[in-house]
Amino acid sequence: MELEEPFSTYFQDELDNKNKSGSSIITIITDTDYYPPKKRPKIIKALEGEDVSSMTWSDKSEAFQSVLDEPPIIINNGDYSLGESEFKKFVTSGTFVDKSLFIMEFMIFGKRSNLIIRPRRFGKSTNLSMLETFLSTDYPPLNYVPDVKTSLFGNLKVARFEWFAKLYYKQWPVIHISFKDLGSESWELMLDAIKERISNLYEKYQYLIDILPKSDKEKFVSILNNKTTGVALLNNALSNLARYLNKCFGKSSIILIDEYDWPMENARGFYDNVHDFFKTMYSSVAKENTYVDKVLFVGTLPLGQTSFLSGFNNVVVYPMHEKPSCSGRAIFSDTFGFTENEIKYLLEEKKQNEKLDELRLYYNGYRTSTEVHIYNPHSVISCLDKDEIDNYWINSGSTNTLVEMLKKCGSGVKDRLENIIHSHSFCKDKDVVESVGQDESVVSLDVELMPYLRYNDLDTKPEINSLCTLLYYSGYLTMVPGSLVGHTVKNVKLVIPNREVACQWILWIFEVIGMEYAKTNEIYESLFKKDIATFCNKFPSLYMEVVSCFDIADLKRGKLYETWYHIFVLGALAMYHGVEYRVESNREAGVGRPDVRIIPIIQNKTVSITYEFKRSDDVDFRIMKQDTTDALDQIFDKGYRMSLPDHVKEIVEVGIAFCDKVAFVSARCLKRNKEGITTNEDWTVVSEWETGKVK
Repeated sequence: MELEEPFSTYFQDELDNKNKSGSSIITIITDTDYYPPKKRPKIIKALEGEDVSSMTWSDKSEAFQSVLDEPPIIINNGDYSLGESEFKKFVTSGTFVDKSLFIMEFMIFGKRSNLIIRPRRFGKSTNLSMLETFLSTDYPPLNYVPDVKTSLFGNLKVARFEWFAKLYYKQWPVIHISFKDLGSESWELMLDAIKERISNLYEKYQYLIDILPKSDKEKFVSILNNKTTGVALLNNALSNLARYLNKCFGKSSIILIDEYDWPMENARGFYDNVHDFFKTMYSSVAKENTYVDKVLFVGTLPLGQTSFLSGFNNVVVYPMHEKPSCSGRAIFSDTFGFTENEIKYLLEEKKQNEKLDELRLYYNGYRTSTEVHIYNPHSVISCLDKDEIDNYWINSGSTNTLVEMLKKCGSGVKDRLENIIHSHSFCKDKDVVESVGQDESVVSLDVELMPYLRYNDLDTKPEINSLCTLLYYSGYLTMVPGSLVGHTVKNVKLVIPNREVACQWILWIFEVIGMEYAKTNEIYESLFKKDIATFCNKFPSLYMEVVSCFDIADLKRGKLYETWYHIFVLGALAMYHGVEYRVESNREAGVGRPDVRIIPIIQNKTVSITYEFKRSDDVDFRIMKQDTTDALDQIFDKGYRMSLPDHVKEIVEVGIAFCDKVAFVSARCLKRNKEGITTNEDWTVVSEWETGKVK
């Protein structure tokens, strides 16, 4: 069906990609035709004012597909705007990676009720803010279609589709609310926070008071002034607001609910109250509601679809592993997080191309079903802002819920989890996801992902499938591509995605097994005091005591055995990583990679510690002593003393040899003789010690 003449004028404007003043934009301008395809019945019906249900991929525009494949657009305002999620501020003051085609994908290809689940800090809130900014209509309603090319979206990909802008830009009433950070100490405090959150939402629409009948006006004012009693009116606050907006604009609303599952995750001791309240509220906007055109929920977990989401009409859940349709496109799969292609262009814009390999090791590891590499955006931006590889994501939120679950696991579950930690440490400079099936030493967790979860079901002893489902959707495990068969989630292979997340797992080891921190601290603290005699004599006993908690027999059959010692020490040292010290593992120094280095960050801390580990073939003390001597020689030969800050005046170098449950330690203290850049000869040994030596 050809486009008729009255509509042809809608699509004749030329593509305008002029840069905004003060911003640089990476973009590719081509002769591609971004007009809708000629045979597009649903678009024509929409332009004629008919009600059109969401389009399917069979109706897709070839132009949309071509723009998806084009190089990314990066808006570079110089700064990074860390922690900012409001689109207007982000795109005008920060470094913004264009995800605006998500708007088209949602409005054209999304269903009526949608649930997108991703780990925290993957850009969910920013994308919802962008949706609201693009779609939300003004009051009083405009009597014309504003020009998208002169707006905040003018330099983004969505602005190339003028036919889409004429249908959707500033054309919809939008209700956008987040349920993050509500009071979680009791149901009463959480309910008070919900009332305040909804009252703040109603403030944006005070203009509705003048057009509402008396009964609705009283309800509106009651919520606005936070005077509601009971929960009935609150349960229907969103659905009623959609009805009020329909009366004003004559259109059904788009409802965007951020952190939809946060209240359930944080309801300890009053889960049923929270579950029942939000089940009723969410159902009211998604079930047979003529005043709601689309609803989008975003969060971390797919909560009980047979119970919690039972009121939804055919809710469609979109996880990161969403399978592609017949077109080859997995909907929404790469619109949250950064793709590797976006990372390359971002680094090029920032003139930091040399960082790509390190970013891959530390922040990559997530995959879509079409094997697109997804990076953690929060960590990448934080790294570029601070110009330093560090653990940004794992320090950006609480893991209390996960730690509680891990502590309740049986020994069999813990053993399986420990194996993947050893497996990740063994990979070192390799991509662990790609190593599964290629290297027999790299193991995965073969589990079934649960289709839904209830947080209170995890309060009892969690079994492996439910626990791994929680860890996977939270971002602490990733799926190996190819392990997902069809649209089922049975027998999938899960591994730790990257080094940053592996650091969190190492921290969990000691929390989960209940290590006595006082004893551990005393022994490791002795090195900061340069008391190497105490460390050399007490560490072997500590190691023998702790290793007895683990069954390492299976590890002896493969190369993973070699990594256990590294993880054991690094797990204990992780407690020092923070404000005063930086704990590095396998980072480049000199002409090699020391196993572990602790480097003081602040000026009044002057002692740095370097660890090198060796696996001995025999418990004979002479063999183990020689292995520790080799470890100390390696520290010297590879120049691990280089590149330390000027305020570091002393170094403690430690060589540890392990064999089964036996450890042997040799250590030495050195003093700096020269300011500035140093070589091995600029450090003097002032004391040495080894296990078994008598004072």
